[in-house]
Amino acid sequence: MVKRVLFISNLYPNPLFPHMASFNRQQLAALREFCQVEVISPIPWTALLRGYGKTDTDSITGSKVHHPVYFYPPRILRGWYGMFFLHSINRAATRLLRDKSFDLIYASWLYPDAWAAARLAKQFQLPLLVKVHGTDVNRLKPGNAVTRQSLDVASQACKVVCVSRALQDKLVSLGVPEHKLTVLYNGVDRSIFHPMTQQSVREQLGITPDTFLALFVGNLKKEKGLEELIAAFSIALEKIAAPARLIIIGSGEYALAAKQRVASLQLDGQVTFLGNQPLNRIACWMNAASVLCLPSYMEGVPNVVLEALSCGARVIASRVGGIPELETGDGMLTLIPPRDANALAKALESTANCATEMKGQQREIISWRENSLKLYSLMNEAV
Repeated sequence: MVKRVLFISNLYPNPLFPHMASFNRQQLAALREFCQVEVISPIPWTALLRGYGKTDTDSITGSKVHHPVYFYPPRILRGWYGMFFLHSINRAATRLLRDKSFDLIYASWLYPDAWAAARLAKQFQLPLLVKVHGTDVNRLKPGNAVTRQSLDVASQACKVVCVSRALQDKLVSLGVPEHKLTVLYNGVDRSIFHPMTQQSVREQLGITPDTFLALFVGNLKKEKGLEELIAAFSIALEKIAAPARLIIIGSGEYALAAKQRVASLQLDGQVTFLGNQPLNRIACWMNAASVLCLPSYMEGVPNVVLEALSCGARVIASRVGGIPELETGDGMLTLIPPRDANALAKALESTANCATEMKGQQREIISWRENSLKLYSLMNEAV
């Protein structure tokens, strides 16, 4: 029976990026009902100029979280990132693994995170469980160094947990035995992401009842389709009779370019950038929204879509990765081709014409407790 787990990943909230990868925090918070969890989540050295915390206790999960500095050369020598990651966390990990009786290592993100975790698991003779998310698998191409090292991780792991069937199929196509893989969709916190009365939420947020409100939530990266979203919103404005607004929640490297694009299209009065927001505030915006848009180029099964559907919000998303697996025919999810601003504009126009009719059909999404219970069962099979 698994009693103590060491979780290793850069995908975890930290003092500098408190809203990053909240899905992992939520999963571990639920998992702590069944076992103790300690976290190693390195912070990139490029963030050192802003300061960092070495160790803290997560107020949400109650887990002790260690933040060693992750040293690596940005944008070069990617085939060596696993070794850089391992050396960066080795001191903290070795101290923990020697001093405490962990039963299993659980790593999130295939390379370099899980690659480094695999070396530690082998050194300390512990079983390894790995979770893959999307880009860590979708970017893999036969024959390159990162792919070879990623497949080495899969061969050592007792199980690789995929958040979509599409990711499982991609790994099988690369040669990973199917018995190594299992699909476990991420969950949602139903105490936060649930339907609310749209009128009251809009009053709270200062949005008029007749406004067509499009919403984006996520990392502000070009790969999330922000360029296409802004262009599509501009096109759709000409055919949407009601007042229309686009709210963008999140932060990232594409923020400045996105704001410049909004200014060039003279959309400053209709597009608002809110930066990062706490989960309860995001849930309010999802309930207020006419539609959530996620026109990504590649994905696993993004939590933002699960959370929006759990709130009863309509969703327009790219037909990529595991997103089509969420299609049930209830009209709540509209799929479009990636990188197609015109298709997105037409979907926005269509949604604007039926937004009132389609609002409020909550989708039953797996909870984080149900997710963690299945995860804990996989951990016990591994030991």
